Amino acid sequence: MSAGYATKLSYRDDLGGQLGDPEISDAPAEVLQKVNRLSEWVRQSSKIVVFTGAGISTACGIPDFRGPSGIWTLQRAHRPIPAFKVSFGVAKPSLCHQALVALLHTGKLQHIVSQNVDGLHLRSGIPRSQLAELHGNCFAERCTKCKREYIRDFEMETVSTSMSMVRGTKAMFSTISDCSPIGTCVSHQASR
Repeated sequence: MSAGYATKLSYRDDLGGQLGDPEISDAPAEVLQKVNRLSEWVRQSSKIVVFTGAGISTACGIPDFRGPSGIWTLQRAHRPIPAFKVSFGVAKPSLCHQALVALLHTGKLQHIVSQNVDGLHLRSGIPRSQLAELHGNCFAERCTKCKREYIRDFEMETVSTSMSMVRGTKAMFSTISDCSPIGTCVSHQASR
C-alpha cells in the first residue's frame, strides 16, 4: 500500500469484521486438489465474474487491511503503520493479475469487481469497461463538469469520496474542476 494512501485513511472505531487473524496455508496436496477443482469449474463455465480484494496485491508488496500486519489491524492496536515495501506507483501486477488477463482473453472472464484502489488491474491490461473498482482508484481523476475519467501514471495527491458508477456505493478519486487546458470543459461548450 502506498504510504500516501495509508495516511489519507481516517481512524475508525467501527471497522467491523475480524482483524488480525493469522494467515492460513494449506498443505501442498490440498492446494493441488483445490486448484484442480477450480480449473474444472472454469472449464465448465461459459461466463465468469471475479471478485478481488487486498490478497491479490500482497504478492506485489502492498499490505492488506485485516491481516496480522494489516493497516486496520495495526490501527486498532494503536501501532504505527510500517514502512512500505513498494508504493502504488511502482508496484507491478502479480501473477494472479496476469492470470486474470489470460482468462479474460479466453472470453470466459466477463468482469472483475475489485475492492482495491492500487490500479494494478488496469495496469495489468484489464479494460476499464470490464472492471468495477468499488472503492475507487488512487490514479483516477475525474472532471467535475463532464465526469470524464483520466488514469494518471502517478498517485493523486488528494482524493475525495464520491458516488461511484456502482449505484449507492462510495469510491475514492481525485477531482479536477475543468478538464480542458483553457478552462472550459469541451463537453460543455455546446451547452453554453
